Amino acid sequence: MSFVEFKHAATQGAQGLASDLANWLHQHHKRVLAGVGSGLLLTSAAAFALAYEGPQAHPPAPTWVSVAVASTAPQQAEQLSNVDQVVYTTAHVRASDSVESLLRRLQVTDPQQLRQLSAQPDLRALVTGDPGRVVSAQVSNLGELRSLQGRLPGLEPVAGGTGDAREWRELTVHATPQGWRVHTLSRVVQPALRAASGVVQSSFFAAADEAGLPHNVASQLINVFDTQINFRRNLRPGDRFSVVYRVYQAQGQTLADGRLVSAQFINQGHDYKAVWFDAKGDAKVSGYYAPNGDSLSRAFLLSPLPYDRITSGWGWRENPVMHFHEFHKGIDLAVPIGTPVKTIADGRVVYAGWGTGYGKYVKVEHPGGFATIYSHLSAFKVHVGEQVKQGEVVALSGNTGWSTGPHLYFQFFVHGTPVNPLTLAHYAPKGTPVPAALRTEFLAQTAEPRQLLAVIDGNSPLTTAAAQPGKGAQHG
Repeated sequence: MSFVEFKHAATQGAQGLASDLANWLHQHHKRVLAGVGSGLLLTSAAAFALAYEGPQAHPPAPTWVSVAVASTAPQQAEQLSNVDQVVYTTAHVRASDSVESLLRRLQVTDPQQLRQLSAQPDLRALVTGDPGRVVSAQVSNLGELRSLQGRLPGLEPVAGGTGDAREWRELTVHATPQGWRVHTLSRVVQPALRAASGVVQSSFFAAADEAGLPHNVASQLINVFDTQINFRRNLRPGDRFSVVYRVYQAQGQTLADGRLVSAQFINQGHDYKAVWFDAKGDAKVSGYYAPNGDSLSRAFLLSPLPYDRITSGWGWRENPVMHFHEFHKGIDLAVPIGTPVKTIADGRVVYAGWGTGYGKYVKVEHPGGFATIYSHLSAFKVHVGEQVKQGEVVALSGNTGWSTGPHLYFQFFVHGTPVNPLTLAHYAPKGTPVPAALRTEFLAQTAEPRQLLAVIDGNSPLTTAAAQPGKGAQHG
C-alpha cells in the first residue's frame, strides 16, 4: 500500500468513526450529559477531598429506567364528542311567536322536528293567548328536542267546583322511539286577595301604574264607579283610591289577575265604596253593592265615549257654522273620527240615518221616558228596531253634517224634553238592593274584603255600617 492509499484509507476510517460517534451522541445525548455532569461532580468531590483530606464515599453509578407510556387521550376525546349531551333551556312566549320561532329560541334546530312540532295543535295553543309565560325544554347537542314543558294560556273554572277555584293546564311533550308523546295536565289553583292604593296626581291610570295596579283591575274600578264618577272630567289631584282584588298564583308565579272584590274611591271629597257579591244560584242578584247592600248599578252611563273633551256645552251660543245665536240643546265632545260610541242605557234603536245639521245620527229610546241622540257619525253599528244593551257600540264618531271638526253631538231627553247631559246622573234610577233573604249571606261573604278596605283606609272595619240597611255610601 502506498502512502497515498494509506492516507486515503485512514481518512475514510476517521470520517466513518466520526459519523458513528455523532450518531451515537445523538441517540444517547442524555447519557452523555449525565456522564459529563457526573464527571464534574466527581471532579468537585476530588477537589474537595484534596482540600480536606480524608476518606470519601463514592456515589453509586446512575441507573436508567425506560418506561413505555400508552396515551389514550385522543380516544377519550373522541368518545366524549360522541356522547349525547343534553342542554336545559328556557324562553318566554312572545306575542309574535310561532311554534318554530319559540322552538328556535329554545335551541331546537333539527329541521324535521321543527316541521313535525309546528303541526302539533297543542303546541300552536302554547304560543297563543297572553305572552310572558315561561317554556322550558331539554335539547340535545345536535339540536334535537327531548322534552318540553309549558303553561297553556288562560284559567278555567273547575268543573263541578264551587267558589272562585280555577284550574290551569300544563303541556308536556316527550320524544319517544314511537314518536311524540303529548299530554296536558290540569292543576287547581285557589285565589288569594291582594290590596293596593294610590293617589291621583295627573291621571287615574298614571296613579294606578304608580300603585302597581294591573291594567285590567284598574279598568274594572272605572266600570264599577262609572255611573257615579266621570273619570274623564271630574278627577282632581289628591283624589285617592283603595282596592282589594283576586289573584291566582301557582309555583310562586301570578298566573292571572281576577275580579275586583272591593274598592273605595274618594273623588272631590265624596266617598264611594263597592263590594262584589256572588249570589250562588242567582246570577241576576250577583253584582257590586255598597257596603250596606244598596245597589251601585245605574240605568245610565255618564258618557257614551271612553274619553272626551267638551268643546261646546249646554246653553246659549253662536252657531259655529251659520253664525246665528242659538240655544245648544246638547254637548259637543271632541274625539277622533272612528271612536266607538256606546249607548248609555238599555233601549231600542228608533232611528239610524241622515238628518239636516246632524249628519249621520242614531236615536235610542230607553225605558222610563228617556231617549238619547248621537250625531255627526261616520258609520252605524246598529239598525232601526234593534234592541241594545247599556255600553253596546251603536256607531263610530265622525264629522258629518254641520260640523267644523271631528266630534260627537250628544243629546239627552226626558219625556221628549232636552236636558243637560251632564245632569243625567240625577235621573238615573237606582238598582235593586240585596234581597232581605240574602242579606246574611251578603254580609258573611263580603266581610273580609270590607275589613281589608278599612285597614287600607286606616278606619275601623265597615261591618257595623254594613249591618245597617239604609246607610249607604256617600254619593255626589
